[in-house]
Amino acid sequence: MSSQEIETEYANTDFDLRSSVPFDNLHEELLNSCRVLHYTTGADGKWHAIIEARHGADSRARDAEKDIRCIADVLKTLSARAREELSACELREFNIGFHCGDTWAYTHQVPQSIVRMVADVSCSIAVTLYPKRNAVGPPKI
Repeated sequence: MSSQEIETEYANTDFDLRSSVPFDNLHEELLNSCRVLHYTTGADGKWHAIIEARHGADSRARDAEKDIRCIADVLKTLSARAREELSACELREFNIGFHCGDTWAYTHQVPQSIVRMVADVSCSIAVTLYPKRNAVGPPKI
């Protein structure tokens, strides 16, 4: 890779929630074990939340597997009321994000056990690609 090329890299995994009703108990319980970046009513009149895994000193060694496992483990410990609120959410999604550079055929594996874990907590998986270059080509600073 030349000095002008930008590597593709894993950014993070957000756990995205959307519901037509507030999920205050779920929100409170997630605050105890995760990083809740956002919990509010959107312009669509629905409640939205964006949650990330809370990591200690190993935050630089994150990958989708670790982030998803961390959040899914928290979901398994929710109270009955918080689980009801989670089930009422129309969107329960692990959104895996990548900063996209010049890397050819970048692969970031999510093991079968993690895919099964996502299914076991009745959630879906999405992927978001964040460009690291401007539309005309120069790298973003």
